[in-house]
Amino acid sequence: MGMYKILLEDSIGYDFTLIAIHGSLEPYYLAYLLNKNLEVRLSRTREDLLLTQYDSTTRYPCFEFNDKQQYIDYYVFSNKSKVTINSEVSTGLFEAQQSLKTAYFIPELQQVDYFIKVIEDGNAFAKAKTLKTLNQIPQIVTAYDVDVSTLKNKEHLIFE
Repeated sequence: MGMYKILLEDSIGYDFTLIAIHGSLEPYYLAYLLNKNLEVRLSRTREDLLLTQYDSTTRYPCFEFNDKQQYIDYYVFSNKSKVTINSEVSTGLFEAQQSLKTAYFIPELQQVDYFIKVIEDGNAFAKAKTLKTLNQIPQIVTAYDVDVSTLKNKEHLIFE
């Protein structure tokens, strides 16, 4: 009798486009620029994206727009967040010291300031045209497509 081997693979499908944006902008100003240039209507979500890092919960601002006519969902979120870490080592006068540390939503892309996640049902999203438009905005340094399969923390990108 032959042996059977069962292979279990990580078969989660990442069927969305991820665009990285470089530019030191405030989140609301970036949303304004994207609304103006991409002709979308991004609005702040009621809840920020939450991740537990450095023994505390880190918040990342998020904006979304659901285009019901073209069946496209846009999510714009920050890659960087400041976290206050309490040091429990008491040295002299001060009992506990606090330090400020930067936490990253996608740690392997620390140089990226914001991400745009585009979920589409069909072929309505024009990635090349969107990237060209983003790179023509003077306040954005650069924007490019990210290959999601190469990321270690791609599970962070599963939200809606």
